[in-house]
Amino acid sequence: MKKINESFTCTHCGKQISQAAKTCRNHCPYCFVSLHVDGKIPWDRATTCGWTMYPTAYEIRNWQIKILFQCQKCGKIHRNKRADDDEVEKLDMYSKQYKDALY
Repeated sequence: MKKINESFTCTHCGKQISQAAKTCRNHCPYCFVSLHVDGKIPWDRATTCGWTMYPTAYEIRNWQIKILFQCQKCGKIHRNKRADDDEVEKLDMYSKQYKDALY
């Protein structure tokens, strides 16, 4: 299966997002909002859901930040590694803000 790494416009903040250098990007590095585009395999872009996914938590494992996203429509939860250019200093604030809005 071919990995799909493409640029996009964030549906939440409207910023133009470029391709990630080392991985396939699926969330905005500024507001951390994503779309539910991946199916069973990260980067496969195989789902038809397409709704907004918000970061609701994050964890640090093996010195890597993993962001927990939840789909607003179907409730699917998945983890995603942070990208090198993510504005991680805002991640805590946004994850709390989005979690409060969802629950």
